[in-house]
This record gives sequence, C-alpha cells and structure tokens, in this order.
Amino acid sequence: MIRGVLFSLLMSISTVAAAAEGGSITLQASSFYLGGGLGFNSHAGARSSGYQILGGYKFDFKINGDIATALELGYMDTRTFEVKNLNNGATSSTNQKASGMWLNVVETFPIGNRVEGLARFGIDFGDDDGLMIGAGMGYNFNRHWALRSEYVIREAVNSFQFNLLYGF
Repeated sequence: MIRGVLFSLLMSISTVAAAAEGGSITLQASSFYLGGGLGFNSHAGARSSGYQILGGYKFDFKINGDIATALELGYMDTRTFEVKNLNNGATSSTNQKASGMWLNVVETFPIGNRVEGLARFGIDFGDDDGLMIGAGMGYNFNRHWALRSEYVIREAVNSFQFNLLYGF
C-alpha cells in the first residue's frame, strides 16, 4: 500500500517537473508560504479538534494556463478523540489521537477575483500512515494573506480544516 502511494506521489512530482521542462526551475523567496490552523477531525465515530502547521512552495509555472502547483510539508495533531453518548449526552475520552508529518502536491485554480479552488494529493507519515487527499477553497485577502477551508481524507482520520497562510 505505502509503495503504491509513494509511486503515485513520485508520479505527481514528476508531472510537475515535466511541466517545467521548457526552462529551469529556480527557487524564489516570494514563492514560499507558511500557515497553520484548526482541524475538526473524525475517526470511527469519535471527534476531536486539533491543529496543523504547514509550509509550502508555489512553483512559478501554470498548468493549462491557470492551474498553479505547490508542494506542501506539514504537521498535524488531532489531540484526543472523544465519543458522545447519544442516550445521555455524556462525553468520554477514547485515549486515541493521531499526529505526524505529511507531504502533498497542491493544485489551485481561480474561481473568482480572490477565490480559488484547491485539490491535494499526497502521503501522511504519522500515526495515520498512507494516502491523503483533499479539496477545498481559498480566499486571498491580498498578495500575502489567504484563508483556506478544506476537507481532507486520510486512511483513518477525516478532517475539516481552516488554515491561515502567509506568503513571502
């Protein structure tokens, strides 16, 4: 399973490299961004709220003229999952949590003047090892600040996330 996911991620990265084949790729400081936010997580009927931090690099070429590609590395921590008893409303801790690093290719595309859609694909290296995919939307306040809302699916943990990003 992990080999298949690694192969898929490498194929995605090679597609990025092939798209830029016409010229050389140089890293520019203005293409880096950092971010973090809250995640509302679910796992086997239990819920938790946690956080994530991330860093990324947006490449300066566009696929099909308007699809931007970025590579993101991040860390997430779900904190402890809790189960709510529907009969009496009591909440109990499960002593389960997930945390770890992840690496994704993120594709963004314009929807409106400041609004963009996004799709991600990659792998999670933490407690929830395996494939990670997601989709969502972002709002760009200006050149530096953006807010993202997205739904991310991992092998065992699904998350609805809000992240604030700062681009250099």
